[in-house]
This record gives sequence, structure tokens and C-alpha cells, in this order.
Amino acid sequence: MQSLKIFGLLALAAALGIIAMILIEVAPRVTSTPFVAPVVTNFEECAAAGNPVMESYPRQCRTADGRLFVEEISDFPSSESPISSNGCAVAGCSGQLCVSAEEAATVVTTCEFRAEYACYRDAACERQASGQCGWTQTETLQRCLANPPEMQLEVM
Repeated sequence: MQSLKIFGLLALAAALGIIAMILIEVAPRVTSTPFVAPVVTNFEECAAAGNPVMESYPRQCRTADGRLFVEEISDFPSSESPISSNGCAVAGCSGQLCVSAEEAATVVTTCEFRAEYACYRDAACERQASGQCGWTQTETLQRCLANPPEMQLEVM
């Protein structure tokens, strides 16, 4: 009889120990503060919140609820007016074309960015000997196009 009481008390103690371990394991999950998504209103906030950033140019970030934010690029193409006195203009989504000023307003291109497009940032878009607008093929531009700078991709 005595051994039955001891056995019963040991079983009760073991059961209470198991219940206590379960409560210790589950309690932090139940009482923790619920996740509150940060407010996102622009590309930088979207990227900082850990949302996926597309490797496009300009980069794009999509929130979990489907909103899309596009990175604002202020220095490409050149901050100078794209239309020069010679009637030529920089065009294309990535500033990769040199066309007549009249044609520039109607040019439509895809919006990818290739490493060699960076070479046109400092290149001269002007009338060529043929009378057509084009990039003046300086030694610097030709060297850059032959060996374009590496694209800097930000991994988040």
C-alpha cells in the first residue's frame, strides 16, 4: 500500500513536470507581441523591410501585399538637359540611345540595364559626320564599351 502511494506521487510529479515543460516551451509563443509589418511608402522602405528587390534598372521592390515601388534614379541619364543645341537627345529607358530631338519623344525601349550602358553617361550625344545623331566614338567610349564596368548588384 505504501509503495502504491509512493508510485502514485511519483507519477503525479512526473506528469506535473511534463506539463510544466510544455508550458515553458509554449508560453513565449503565446505571450509574445504579434508581428506588425513596417509601413512602406517608397522603394527604400520596401527594401529595408526585407521585401524582394528585382534586379532591374531601375530596381523594383514588391511588398507582400503586392504593392510595387521603383527606385528613383536621379543621376542617370545625365542631370543636364538631354536635348543639346545640336538637335540630338539621349533616349531610352536606360539612357542608351542617342537620337534626334524630334525622335526622342516617340522612342520606346525595354527597361533592362546592361553594363555597357554606363559607358554612355559621360559620352557625347551629337550629330555625326553622316548628319545623323549618335554617340561620338571617342577612345574613352570605345575602351569602356570593350570592357564595361562591372554592375553593382545589391543583395538583400
